[in-house]
Amino acid sequence: MSERLESPAHDEIEEQARPFHALYEHWEHNQWSLFDLDFTVDAESYARLDDESKRGLRWIFSHRFDAEWEVARLLPPFVTAAPDYEVQLVLATQLSDEHRHLRAVLRIYDEIFGVRGFAEAQALSAANSDPVSNRLYSEFSEYVEQLRDDQSPRMFLGAVVAYHLLAEGVIARTAQNLAGDQYVRFGNFPGLLQGQRNVARDEARHIGIGVSYVRRCAAADPNGTYEVVGEVVGHFAEVAAELLALAEGNMDDLVVAGYGTEPEAFYGEAMRLLQLRMRSIGFAA
Repeated sequence: MSERLESPAHDEIEEQARPFHALYEHWEHNQWSLFDLDFTVDAESYARLDDESKRGLRWIFSHRFDAEWEVARLLPPFVTAAPDYEVQLVLATQLSDEHRHLRAVLRIYDEIFGVRGFAEAQALSAANSDPVSNRLYSEFSEYVEQLRDDQSPRMFLGAVVAYHLLAEGVIARTAQNLAGDQYVRFGNFPGLLQGQRNVARDEARHIGIGVSYVRRCAAADPNGTYEVVGEVVGHFAEVAAELLALAEGNMDDLVVAGYGTEPEAFYGEAMRLLQLRMRSIGFAA
């Protein structure tokens, strides 16, 4: 049975713009506790894996650790640069979500992988780093970091497109969809599956923040908004093509071990989601 994370509820919140107060209410009504997750069975299943499968699972969660830490580190400039209180409020809820997600990954490292503490988790992630992920983190960070010095509406919009629509809405969602399909292949991991469902619900709301903000901007200034969208998406499309060539030449076995698919299939799922995100904001690529 596939554990792909798309669902009608996710589709609705990710693909349709809504008032920001509704996104805040969704956050209030969909809280979950890290302490409700039980990784006992997951730890037993992990211990029974062969070395290659253990490596693949650790590689997936190295990506998750790096991604959640990057997001938690990069979100504060969004909050301070938000153009009004409603946008600032939903971004503040997102910052809270991301730190909870990071704590969830740290629990997985501790209770399943036997890696204790933040420093050891960073060391394991660094040992599992790869050039494709490092380039993506660098590219997305560059957009967001500019908000520290330039909080203009155009810069804020570009950062929202880069982060909410592309980083979360395309790259992170692709990895989650494919990883969710792999837990059954690895064995019995009920805690990981429940945690991922919780995170996916949160991140559907985060994508919805981006969709709603871009739609609001487009209603006020369609030409200016879609000019920014085109610039950001065009840049990342070129980067994605470069990284596919790099992954196909150097990372085929690693991607298969972690996600059960070739780099080209990962790229194909990302392009499918990119088209979906562009339709959700009314942008004809």
